[in-house]
Amino acid sequence: MRASALAGLLGLVVAVSAYAAERFVAWNLTATTTFSGVYLAPAGTTDWGPNQALNDKDHTLDPSERLVLKGVAHGRFDVRLVDKAGHACIKHDVDMTAATSFEIRDADVQACH
Repeated sequence: MRASALAGLLGLVVAVSAYAAERFVAWNLTATTTFSGVYLAPAGTTDWGPNQALNDKDHTLDPSERLVLKGVAHGRFDVRLVDKAGHACIKHDVDMTAATSFEIRDADVQACH
């Protein structure tokens, strides 16, 4: 009985570890832009998912802050960014086929202003 319980516990630990390794993150490296909207869609589409900024405690992605993305799997994405003033722009073809994070830089949001 102990051996089967130990094997079951070990299987659970392995499953949780594999799940934890699939944490996706957006990192805001802009100097001053705070985003109230961060939406992902499969690259080349406008099938925007939910506002990922709502995952943050203050519902925004501030400069130098990392945002945990929920409900995301590996793939290529377009990212729609909406700043606090309501200006929107799209960062095209973000490759997360192997990576689990991406950066947002000032050059990415020049079209927002």
